[in-house]
Amino acid sequence: MFIIEPIKKEDATGKLKLLYQMIEKHLGFIPPHFELMATIDIQAMKDFLDHNTYIMTHEKIDRKLMPFLRLYIAQKECRRYCIRFNTGMLQKMDVDESIINDLANHLDDLPVESTQKILLKKVIKAIYHPDEFDKKDLEVLYDEGFNNKDFYDILDYATGFMGKSKIIEAYLK
Repeated sequence: MFIIEPIKKEDATGKLKLLYQMIEKHLGFIPPHFELMATIDIQAMKDFLDHNTYIMTHEKIDRKLMPFLRLYIAQKECRRYCIRFNTGMLQKMDVDESIINDLANHLDDLPVESTQKILLKKVIKAIYHPDEFDKKDLEVLYDEGFNNKDFYDILDYATGFMGKSKIIEAYLK
C-alpha cells in the first residue's frame, strides 16, 4: 500500500505500542495511514491526534461534518487514499451513495444541521476561493452562532488535512 513498510501494531514496542493502543481504544482499529505517520514521526502523529481530538469534541462543530469535509477536499484534490478511506467511513454511517459520489453537488443534502452545512460551505469557499471570502461570509457565520475561533478551528483542520493527505499520497505505491 505504501512505498515504505509501516510498523504494524503487532511489531510496535515502547511509545509506539502505547500510541497504537490508545488509537485502537478510541477508533476500534488503527488506520493504515496512522501507522505510516507514526512510523515516520511519532511526535507529529501525537500532535495530529491531539488536534483531531480537539476538533472532534468541539462545542460548536459537529464531528459528523468532518468526514464530509475530508471527502470533499479529497475529491477536489484527487487524493486517492483519502477518497477511499472517507468514502468507507460515510458508507458505514449509511450515507446515501449519491451524496458520497457527487458530494460537491449535494452539500444541501448532508445529514447534518443546517448551521453545519453553512459552516462547511464557508470553509470550502475560504479554501478554494479566498479572494471571494470576506467579512460578509463571517457575518453569516456569526448569525448562525459561530465565532472567529470556531471558523479558524475548522479552517485550520481543513488546511491541515490538505497537507496530511498530500503526504499520504506521496507515500502510496
